[in-house]
Amino acid sequence: MQLRFLVLLLSLVINFTLEAKSYSKSSSGGCLKATSLCEAYQSFRKKTNPGNAHLEKGQLYPIIERSNKNKAFRIKIKSLKRSSRWVKSSCGEVVASCSVSTKNTSTTKALKTLGKKSNKGRKKGSYLLALTWQPSFCETHGSKKECRTQTTNRYDATHWSLHGLWPQPRNNAYCGVSRTDKGIDRNKRWHLLEPLKLSQKTATELAFVMPAVASNLQRHEWIKHGTCYGTDADTYYADSIYLTKQINDSIVGKLFNKGVGKHVTLKQVRQHFDKAFGQGTGGKVDMRCDRKGRVSELWINLKGKVNPEGNISELLKDALRAGSTCKAGLIDRANRF
Repeated sequence: MQLRFLVLLLSLVINFTLEAKSYSKSSSGGCLKATSLCEAYQSFRKKTNPGNAHLEKGQLYPIIERSNKNKAFRIKIKSLKRSSRWVKSSCGEVVASCSVSTKNTSTTKALKTLGKKSNKGRKKGSYLLALTWQPSFCETHGSKKECRTQTTNRYDATHWSLHGLWPQPRNNAYCGVSRTDKGIDRNKRWHLLEPLKLSQKTATELAFVMPAVASNLQRHEWIKHGTCYGTDADTYYADSIYLTKQINDSIVGKLFNKGVGKHVTLKQVRQHFDKAFGQGTGGKVDMRCDRKGRVSELWINLKGKVNPEGNISELLKDALRAGSTCKAGLIDRANRF
């Protein structure tokens, strides 16, 4: 009887030892230096990879745990909300230590290279300022947070909202952004992107003119377009807010503000731009409508260097002319009270 008990006890000890060898946490604080663009799995067994996360060659990732059984490492990827991921051990080589401050997150990398007050600053170039008529947007996106809370007396019910400021040409996007963050962005999992470093003033004003901040649109716009602007995120959005306000505060803004529930023509919009910003500026504007004939956006071509002390007129003057397939549309009213 005692012999049986000893055999059973020995068996349990052996199994415990093997299990411990299969999954052993790193006590050295080592890092994995990536040598290939391997997938980073949330579940190694199921091969699930939300956000399409991949390692970046040459980057260092802190090792949390090692699995000898699966020949894998559980590492930390700071750019992900759930930063713990599993990768094959063949994806890199183990080094004794690493700096984990910015090397494994491209969003932080973008903020470091472009995110401090950039030496290059604002650049002369071509840009497209995209403004959204929020009531029309919410007709087809009623489940969005910003649409569920919209009221008829809120600012975006009667004023243009900021969609984005896009460096041109259109393929000028994702500057210095990793495949991991591109995947997160393209899958519209914007809440997983790195929070932006904005001043209190900019953050407050941005939430006012960009109601889609509630859905983290500002993170998407920065990752895709802002990283190519040449400044930090705060300057990029301060400039975008300034341009949006110039439109809303002009007679163009009043045309829409006072015309809610009525139809407006492309000719009227362009004439108002000419009066507000100079002859010929109206030809730089594309009015866009949805399938129901509601005005949905204004796409405004700009060229030059954005100057927060100046006027949008100079940027419109030298910009490319714009075409437009929408000749007239309804200025939709907000349906929520």
